[in-house]
Amino acid sequence: MIQSRRKKGRNFKQGASEKEKKIIELAKIAWNKTLKEFYYPPLNEPNYVFDYTHLEGFYIDPDHRWQITMNLANTPILKDDQEYIDYFYIISLHEVSHYQIIPYDGLINAKLLRSAMEYVNQNYAPIVVNIFADLIIDTKLFKKYTDLIIWEMCETYKHLNSKGPMSNFSKFLFRAYEKMWNKDVIGDETLKEMDSLAGKVSKIILKDFEDESTWEKKVSQIANNLNILIQDTFTLIGTRGILDRNKEKRKSPGGAFVEVPKDVLEIMDNPLENKNSDKLKEGNDDSLQQKSEEFAKNIPYSEFGGPARQAGILVDGSTLAAWYRGLAKNLIEIKIFEQKPGGQLPIYPELWRIGDRIEELDIVQSLLNSPVIIPNITTRKWAFTAGPGHLIEQEIPDLLIVLDSSGSMGWNYTSRSISGRGPYHTALVAAFASLHYAASKGAKFSIINFSNRADICQWTSNYKKAEKTLLRYQGGGTFLPIEEITNQCEKAEKKALVFIITDFGIYNWSKAKKAMLNLVEKGHKIVGFFIGSKKIPKDKFKSLFDRVTFYGIGNPKDLISLVIKEVQNYYV
Repeated sequence: MIQSRRKKGRNFKQGASEKEKKIIELAKIAWNKTLKEFYYPPLNEPNYVFDYTHLEGFYIDPDHRWQITMNLANTPILKDDQEYIDYFYIISLHEVSHYQIIPYDGLINAKLLRSAMEYVNQNYAPIVVNIFADLIIDTKLFKKYTDLIIWEMCETYKHLNSKGPMSNFSKFLFRAYEKMWNKDVIGDETLKEMDSLAGKVSKIILKDFEDESTWEKKVSQIANNLNILIQDTFTLIGTRGILDRNKEKRKSPGGAFVEVPKDVLEIMDNPLENKNSDKLKEGNDDSLQQKSEEFAKNIPYSEFGGPARQAGILVDGSTLAAWYRGLAKNLIEIKIFEQKPGGQLPIYPELWRIGDRIEELDIVQSLLNSPVIIPNITTRKWAFTAGPGHLIEQEIPDLLIVLDSSGSMGWNYTSRSISGRGPYHTALVAAFASLHYAASKGAKFSIINFSNRADICQWTSNYKKAEKTLLRYQGGGTFLPIEEITNQCEKAEKKALVFIITDFGIYNWSKAKKAMLNLVEKGHKIVGFFIGSKKIPKDKFKSLFDRVTFYGIGNPKDLISLVIKEVQNYYV
């Protein structure tokens, strides 16, 4: 196992030799120089080790996800201290670039992994992303540190070549760098065996090189080109698979164990590891959740979970809930207003009589009427009328979501098309949008998921409990749970806002209408979402139209920027 192998390494505090202590000092100088180059990014200093059983030079410690480990055991033998500093400097620049340039964070990482998965197995997707990132990073470094990066590449090649024949994958990597830089760096004719493939990949990356918006498309194209080479190089094996003596076993973020050539591990560290800055932070679950929700927008469910989980942005354990949360984000806004009077407006002067309040007497108007003020004759006051009222937004009340999960509300969330996901998908998007708007405003909420029976989430502020109830599709008959709705309204601390989300194919509709009117009489507000059609059947709901608000929802697109308004006529 990888973790047990790592424990065999010695760090600086565990009795390092004098030579190892010296190398660690030089590595620290290079690391600090790298941080200065990147204006001191928020990265912890690496844990320096000498692990002779572990070929990777850099990796994230799985036991401490915010800690980089720098393994100095396989450093090439160099001439002097300055060469060691230069070597560690260019390696550190490369490594930090993964967290500062590409893939940078979990969201970008997830998007690139998704693109790679169009053509390669999810266990191999990180390989494609890492190759793409490495070629971009080192080409940027080549432009700034040309001599230094050429020297480091030659030293690495000599070091690996001295150990025996290289894999075709490593040959491809070296030749791809030469194609990217348009320079014959290594001078080895055998690398030209990979000319065709290296040329295609470098051409894809170099086109609009600085345009980051092309990254996803480029990763997809590279995955298509490298698919055969990757399958020939890396082997999916079981937990007790027999290793090729030139390969080592590593666990993919996709969950499988993979044989990786030893020379590849030395060139690019673990190609299965997803490197992004979010994996080096702790206590950032809220930020990761926001990124998972952003990633979920406009992509099928089948393309969401794998990349999000591998990139480390899926933190709450419920892939389906996170996906719906992302689809529903910011689609619905709920506004509750009170109508307030606008005050008194003067409209015309009229006679002021003795007995009227003295403060109502308008001296100016009286003198304008006559220079001699005579009570009851020349005295004047203003007649007033009520001015126009105005709306004041109030806090939204507690929200009761009543969701129809009957058989007529079919559900197939794995469908790639919106129409194929069924009415329940649209209903869930509406429910999630409403739930999370209420949660963001600090309101409490309750859920009734109904079909043949009512599955109830009691009043709570915990949206994860509510989400679980929403996702329990039943697929039976359609009986509106009138008693349960009434009971939940009675349990509410405030007058409830009730959202009924259904296709309104309800068997007990006559009785349900009476119950709705009764709830409205008691001060509760009811909003109905008619799923499956934009047109509301007025003949069916005519007795409710002046008391209940209805919205026709043909598909989730109809929810975009939907503002639900309720106005209470209230005068003080």
